[in-house]
Amino acid sequence: MNPGFIIIGALVAGWLVQIYFTYRQSMAFNDDVRRLRGSGTVSVGVGGNRYKGRRAFVAIAVDDAGVVRDAITLGGLTTFARAKSLPGLLGVKVSVLRGDRALPHVSPSQRLAARQAAELYGAARTTVRATV
Repeated sequence: MNPGFIIIGALVAGWLVQIYFTYRQSMAFNDDVRRLRGSGTVSVGVGGNRYKGRRAFVAIAVDDAGVVRDAITLGGLTTFARAKSLPGLLGVKVSVLRGDRALPHVSPSQRLAARQAAELYGAARTTVRATV
């Protein structure tokens, strides 16, 4: 058998395995986000640099008063990363998340993702109010 076919076959097999693990990771994160719905309205944001490996996804559950009641984050270099609780956002108002103030125990990429989630939450509430 031609060595070129073996190399191409190995690359295709590796690519398919990566797609499978990426799918599993996204389904696990979606399940975790779904669990947040019991705590309030859920919004998800992404922040950080994709190519430097510091990208983070943050999901926040916001109550009717605009306070974060639960938050999770997904970040890591591999498809084996799983969502973790993000206690640094608990009890923070959405208006604070929209600003630039640093939050303790929240990385810069998580901070950017939380800001985006807060902005998306605010945009969705404005749209709902405008249509009602």
